[in-house]
Amino acid sequence: MPTPMLSSSAALPALYLYPLNDSFFIPKQITLSVSGRRIQLGRKTSKSGPLNKEHVYFDSSVVSRQQAEVWQEGNRIFVRDTGSANGTFVNGRRLSPEGQKSYLHELKTNDILELGTDITGYYDTIAHRRVVCRIVCVFTEVEAAMVSMAESKRHRRGYSVTAGICIQ
Repeated sequence: MPTPMLSSSAALPALYLYPLNDSFFIPKQITLSVSGRRIQLGRKTSKSGPLNKEHVYFDSSVVSRQQAEVWQEGNRIFVRDTGSANGTFVNGRRLSPEGQKSYLHELKTNDILELGTDITGYYDTIAHRRVVCRIVCVFTEVEAAMVSMAESKRHRRGYSVTAGICIQ
C-alpha cells in the first residue's frame, strides 16, 4: 500500500488516512489550512465536478456525497458528521443520529475513523463496505519525517508500522 506523497516541504498541518479492514483506497494526505477551512469527505458522483482541494472522495456507496468535514484549529484537528445517512464513527462511537449534524469531535493520531456502515446482502455477505481508516495527525516536519520513515520500513518488511506511530 503506497504512502501519501511526502516531500521535503510537505504542506502542513496535514491529516493522513490509511485504509484498514479491507477498505480499498490509496492512503490520503489532506492538507489543512491554519485559517480553519473545512474539507468535505464524501462519495464522488457524476455531479461532483472536478477534483479539488476542498473535497476528499471515497468510492463506497454507503458514504454520503457530503458525509463529514475535517478542519484544523490551533494544534487540533476536528471532524463533524454533516447529517449522513449511514453515520460517521470515531473509535467505534457514532458522532450523531442518522440525518443529524454532529458536534465537533477532535481527532488524534491512531484514532479509527469509519464512514458509513457495512450493508449485508444474501447469506450475511457484505454487499457494500464502509470506509475504515487509521488517522495520523501531522503538524510539524519532524512528524512528517517520522511517518515517512515508518512507511518506508513497512514497504521493506511487508507490514504497516504506521499503526504504532505515537506522535504527541
